[in-house]
Amino acid sequence: KSDLDQPQSRLGDSRACASTSRLDINMSSGGAQPERTNAEGEDLAVPLPQEWDLEALRGMRVVLYQNKISPPCCKIRALLKFYKVPFETVEGKKPDSDYKKIPVLDVGDRQINDSFIIVKTLAPILQGRALTEEELEVERVITSGLMIALEKHTAGSMQDLCSCGGLLGGGMGCMLRSASCCLCCVAPKKIGAGRDLLSLKEYGDALIKHLGSGQFMGGGDAPGVLDLSVFGLLEPFVRANCGCIPELFDGPGNQLAAWHQRMLDATRGVDIFG
Repeated sequence: KSDLDQPQSRLGDSRACASTSRLDINMSSGGAQPERTNAEGEDLAVPLPQEWDLEALRGMRVVLYQNKISPPCCKIRALLKFYKVPFETVEGKKPDSDYKKIPVLDVGDRQINDSFIIVKTLAPILQGRALTEEELEVERVITSGLMIALEKHTAGSMQDLCSCGGLLGGGMGCMLRSASCCLCCVAPKKIGAGRDLLSLKEYGDALIKHLGSGQFMGGGDAPGVLDLSVFGLLEPFVRANCGCIPELFDGPGNQLAAWHQRMLDATRGVDIFG
C-alpha cells in the first residue's frame, strides 16, 4: 500500500498537503534523541546541508522504502537511476518510523517523507538548481491530481488491474489479479472520493501548457527533475498498457506524447523496474 491516505488509493503516494508534524526516534552515539520528520507536504525542519552535491549524494547510503508499482515510488527511482545515484530498495513501510506511508527516502542519517517533498528537496542536488514556483505547482498537480485520476481510471478496469498485477509480480501481484474483479467494482468509488478531479485530457492539457514550445518541461535540451518526476509517475501505467495513457495523450500528434517519446529516448538504459 502506498503513501496516499487510505482507502482513497491502493497504488499511489501521499497528497501534497501540509499536516501535523511527527517525531521519529533515532539512535545516535549520544543516546536516543527525538528528531522531527516531515509530514506530508511539509518541508524538512532542518534543510539538507548546502554543501551536499551530486557527487556527495552518490557516496552516501540511500535507501528507498517503496512498492514496486507505486507511481510516486517509481518517480523517485526514475530520478535516482537517471542521475546515477546508487540506492537500496526495501519493499513496504519503514520499520520503527512514525511515518506510516511510502515512499520514504533515507539519505545518510536523514529521513525524507512524501514524494512531493523528496522531489523538491533533491532537485537542487540532482540538477544544480531548485524547482521554480511554476515547476513546483506542476509537481503538486501531478501528485495530488493526475496520479489519483490515473489510479481511479485504472482501478475501474479488470484488465488494467490484471496487467498491474503482472507488472508487480510475485504473491502480491497474484493477489491483485485474483481480486481484480471485485476491486474494479469498489475501488473507483473510493479513490479520490470528495476530490474535484479533472479529466485526464485536462491534466494532459495542463502539462502541454507548461511544456510550451520546449523539448522538455525543465527547459533546455535535456530532461530535468520535473521531466523525470512526471515520466516516472506515468511509467507503471505505460508498462502495464493501461487504458488511461491513450486517453491522457489524446490521440496522434499530441505534444505530450511527443515529449514522452523524447523521454524514452533520453532514458534508454534507465530501467526503473530492473
